[in-house]
Amino acid sequence: MPASLLGFDIRTSSMADKIPLDADTIVLDVDLGNGENIAKLAAFRKAAPARCKQIFAITKGNLQEELQATTLGARKTIHRPVGDAGLAKIIEDIRETAGILTPTACKTVNGAAKTLENTFARFTTNKPVDLGEVAATGEEIAKTIRNIGVNEWLSTVRTYHHTTFQHILIVTGLACAFATNMGMRKADIEKLTTAGLLHDIGKVDIPASILDKPGKLTAEEFDVIRTHPGAGYKFLARQDGIAEDVLDAILHHHEFLNGSGYPDRLAGDQIRDLTRILTICDIMGALLERRTYKEPFTIAESLAILLQMANDGKLEMVLVHALGRTMEKNVNSIQQTPDESLIALAPLYQSPVEAR
Repeated sequence: MPASLLGFDIRTSSMADKIPLDADTIVLDVDLGNGENIAKLAAFRKAAPARCKQIFAITKGNLQEELQATTLGARKTIHRPVGDAGLAKIIEDIRETAGILTPTACKTVNGAAKTLENTFARFTTNKPVDLGEVAATGEEIAKTIRNIGVNEWLSTVRTYHHTTFQHILIVTGLACAFATNMGMRKADIEKLTTAGLLHDIGKVDIPASILDKPGKLTAEEFDVIRTHPGAGYKFLARQDGIAEDVLDAILHHHEFLNGSGYPDRLAGDQIRDLTRILTICDIMGALLERRTYKEPFTIAESLAILLQMANDGKLEMVLVHALGRTMEKNVNSIQQTPDESLIALAPLYQSPVEAR
């Protein structure tokens, strides 16, 4: 579950926990067929703050659970499983009923997704990208993240979007937050945000069966994946108005400092600063995104993997620490070496040597 969504804090509790006095709504996801649970549930609900709304989670089509929830006084039910989308709908209803007008990321996220849709369509039809639309979207993302923070941005993106768009929006949000937190110049923030929005445009022609494959890619499949930076660069380099270092970041965001990346096996000083930052945000984004075959890694797990990659000479350690500060986590507290299975679940970010 996200820690926050649409301006509301979200907490996961058991029936043994004390309900916070400031709780607005409780979603009760309990086995209603268990008599012992019913007794505990009654005591739990009795201790709820007077104005706290209570919603029961039931199995769709299960008449017995529906009747039990009604007997217990349920005024509203939702269907299991209780995921981010279900919580978002509950919060949207709360906001509408209460007339809450504080800003959320929804409008910006959906607007950015529309920009990506338009941009990808131009790649497909071999037409120049509307750089004005991309720049305006980048500015709106930067403004939204300044207002609500990157964690809220991540929660909203994962709730409303999936696959490639989810990844691009997460990476762009991370890059924008990183640049802003580090006090980078406005021009550089704009460059990094533009690079984030355009970095995976070359994936348009890659089959979904490869992009969404659950598990490690074959050598042949990885060869297909490796074409996307070059395809995106080739398409975008034909039009004027895109800065050289933005194009470089799009082409080389899978390069590693030790020369084990792709497509050109660059190393050390051959990799530009903007590209180094985008690379770290790209890997972090892959780990934090939700896929059909995996839940997002936690921020701590993701940072641990980036730290391991920095220790292996692939990433710049100072940038990993800076991203850790951006994510409001203390990277020095991460002392445990991450399990290899965590790294194996991010197959698109292995080097060609490792993939074979």
